[in-house]
Amino acid sequence: MKKIGILSLLVIILLPSCQKAEKIKYEGKRGGTLIVSVTNEPTTLNPIYPSLSGLSPVTEKLFTPLHEYRADGKITTGLAQSWVYSEDMRSITYTIRKDAKWHDGTPVTAEDIVFTVKQIKDPANKSPLSQQIRYVKDVKAIGVREVRFTFDKVYADELLNSNIRPIPKHKIEKETGNLQISDFSFNPVGDGPYKLKEWRQGDWVELVANPDYFRGRPPLDRIVFYFPSSVEELMDEIKLGVIDIAYDLPPAKYDTIKGYRTIVSPGEAYTYMGWNLNRFKDKKLREALSMAIDRRGIITKLLKGHAENLNGPITPEHWAYNPKIKGIKYDKEKAKELIEQLGYSKRRRGKFYSNLKVLILVEEGNPIRSKVADSIALDLRSIGVNATVEELRGSRLISRLLNHDFDAYILGWNVEKAFNPLSIWGSRGDYNFVGYKNKRVDKLIREALLSLDREKAKKAWYEFQEIIADDLPYTFLYAPKTITLVKKDINGIKEGDKRPIISFLDELSFKKIPTTTVELASIGKHYEEMKRGTPEETTETPLPPQTQASTEEILQAAATTTIEEGEKIGADTSELTTEATAEEEKVVKKKGPVIPPTLTYYPTKRDYPESARKLEVRGQVFIKLHITKTGVVDKAEIIKGLFPACDAAALLDARKCKFDPATQGGEPVEYDELTLPFRFPPEGW
Repeated sequence: MKKIGILSLLVIILLPSCQKAEKIKYEGKRGGTLIVSVTNEPTTLNPIYPSLSGLSPVTEKLFTPLHEYRADGKITTGLAQSWVYSEDMRSITYTIRKDAKWHDGTPVTAEDIVFTVKQIKDPANKSPLSQQIRYVKDVKAIGVREVRFTFDKVYADELLNSNIRPIPKHKIEKETGNLQISDFSFNPVGDGPYKLKEWRQGDWVELVANPDYFRGRPPLDRIVFYFPSSVEELMDEIKLGVIDIAYDLPPAKYDTIKGYRTIVSPGEAYTYMGWNLNRFKDKKLREALSMAIDRRGIITKLLKGHAENLNGPITPEHWAYNPKIKGIKYDKEKAKELIEQLGYSKRRRGKFYSNLKVLILVEEGNPIRSKVADSIALDLRSIGVNATVEELRGSRLISRLLNHDFDAYILGWNVEKAFNPLSIWGSRGDYNFVGYKNKRVDKLIREALLSLDREKAKKAWYEFQEIIADDLPYTFLYAPKTITLVKKDINGIKEGDKRPIISFLDELSFKKIPTTTVELASIGKHYEEMKRGTPEETTETPLPPQTQASTEEILQAAATTTIEEGEKIGADTSELTTEATAEEEKVVKKKGPVIPPTLTYYPTKRDYPESARKLEVRGQVFIKLHITKTGVVDKAEIIKGLFPACDAAALLDARKCKFDPATQGGEPVEYDELTLPFRFPPEGW
């Protein structure tokens, strides 16, 4: 059994074991309003409630994390001016900056950090971040500005997992019940570079510069986040020159729009086609089918070149990516040769090989994925494989995957910095839909997750990728990039910056401060008027409503972050066990996590009560639903009201909602933990 001494670990720690504050000075002219379009409006501005797709960029500007990322992708100080690991690596002590203040002028203290962790861990608050800090055993204030996190085990991602955005104890400690629907969540007091001025729900959020921010006042006077209702509405505002930054657009030729430049940046996800290994057991067959897929054509034609080629389960920008993996070359003739060598043949005058069919499952409502699936099916049919595509609603697709009822499917996974693929690639992983089993891969994942030596972890991850690429349980298709349109008169975006633009908006400025101010109430109105003046019906591409989530967002959020059940770390804290023991192999098969229900009908075209309209009532009614095994709402309870007439209308509409039921292990189950927002004015009003 191999053991690593703690003294050597202190020298070769994966992340900085001791970090001191870096001075980051804002540059650029002061002034101006930056208008940024984002596709998802948050339901809350409380940082302990990120959505399934991640924390809203609005919330990111209101609250500062303990540490952040520099332009080169390395970790730097944030709210914490320094941190240090204990000698046994089981705790991290953070020191909070002296000049860090909440927006009301109250100093940020260690007690705020302790309070925030307790709120995240409190089951009554139902914070999604509870999984992130599941290995935090204790958190204590050891001074006004010093706070110590203690962990249940020694592992590589302690620093990443303890990186929270605190909330102010003095503003929230008197709140009771679920913090998600507290007043603070809609009108927060943060500690970030910007303060909330107004949230006009359904339209935009306006933030104003914080003059007392510990890094100084940011250059821009205001940042406005605009939430378009459709791609067409967004493009109309872009062409009018109203939008300064349009973030995360679907692939298209947006670079032809005058006055804007297109910035394409790496993403953290990859798209793949998974094979049912019970039906496609022969690796040579999977190789032949993969060889017939024109992956380069998909990238150039369907994604307009805004994606990278990928041959394994870690994305190119990740520190553990292995660039030496050779992928399957596109070769239709060779693919046909391999298929015939395996004994497949065509009937006389037959178009397809006998007994060789591939039904590709893809999520309904994702135009790009549907086109990719159709392209792959066409490629396979061109070599004689009877390939078809079936589009399914998210919950139906999840159910088919959990029950292994598929030939092949197209999906995507995120590869975050705190990378843990056991639920996907482990032999007993809940999301190992393809049925892949490899003891060497199980061992390599465990070694990499527990190793504090970056080079040894990288070596394990490299071999992990090589084995997966060789075994071909997936055909890796591409790693999509993020497409952002930026006005040419904006400063602060530098070549080679590895951060997404949306994360450093506070560092941007205008080359020349605009002399005119956009009326926020007018955003989106031009498109509405244009539609009313068009006699024929306009075909729109609606953006996903905030009540919906994609299949992988649901799965990614539900995926366990456990290193492995039965995992054992030596009782002697001066040594770290990295080899598996017999006890570790004894894993009890469970049903797996509950997959939440998927909304299939939501009454968006609702009445706006006359009394509420006259008073211009705006906001959200939150209703807790109980959903039966058949997907019917049989109980609905208001847990945060807005206005009597709106409350009554929302309650009526809540009972009209339809769902594909929650599932556990592929079987329908009752669900009573769903809270749904009903916004007023209603969408489309």
